[in-house]
Amino acid sequence: MKDFQKLQLPKKGFTLIELLIAVSLIILLLLLIFINWRRQIDRGYDVLRKKHLSDIKRAFEEYYNDKGCYPAATILVNCNGPELQPYLGAIPCDPASKLPYKYVPVDDTNLCRGFRVFSSLRDTADSDIARLGCNGVTGCGFGVGFNYGISSGVTVAQPGFNPGFTPTPTPPAAPGQYACDPNGICNSYGDPVASGCPITFAASNCNNACGIPANRCLR
Repeated sequence: MKDFQKLQLPKKGFTLIELLIAVSLIILLLLLIFINWRRQIDRGYDVLRKKHLSDIKRAFEEYYNDKGCYPAATILVNCNGPELQPYLGAIPCDPASKLPYKYVPVDDTNLCRGFRVFSSLRDTADSDIARLGCNGVTGCGFGVGFNYGISSGVTVAQPGFNPGFTPTPTPPAAPGQYACDPNGICNSYGDPVASGCPITFAASNCNNACGIPANRCLR
């Protein structure tokens, strides 16, 4: 019996290195699960964004059939508002940011010529982005990030827009309260960040930079 006991291997626990490896593997697994979960949520939001724009286009066309022109440039700014009734029950907005979709009439002085409405898809590699002539990051020529849209009477992407080109917004001389609104007009903003302004200016003319779509606020 004593000889048998001598042959038994001594019991021992996990070493510190083994524990660190096990913890690292668990953390990596949890990280992969989180990334996949986040990606699925983003894709779900993208599906909803496309549906919202499809609903807006249908409502705009019905509006046009009744009135002979498309709605005013500010029609989409009131999230969940009734402005498009009876064509659309409530104004949809981005499901994640809660900001309005970007509406760009072909001509603000003549709302009968056509329109574009833009959203920002999280999946910048979505095949619909390239199909529209847009870039997942730089957009379609109407502001960085607005990489997906619907249109009527015109193409979604701005004519001559190069999806491989990365525009550089004009930097301000100093931070300020002035910013370019969605229509390209320099206005005073109490909270530029909440309005989705990519850039602010100290000068009341916004350094004459509002002609660049990438400098304009979301609302």
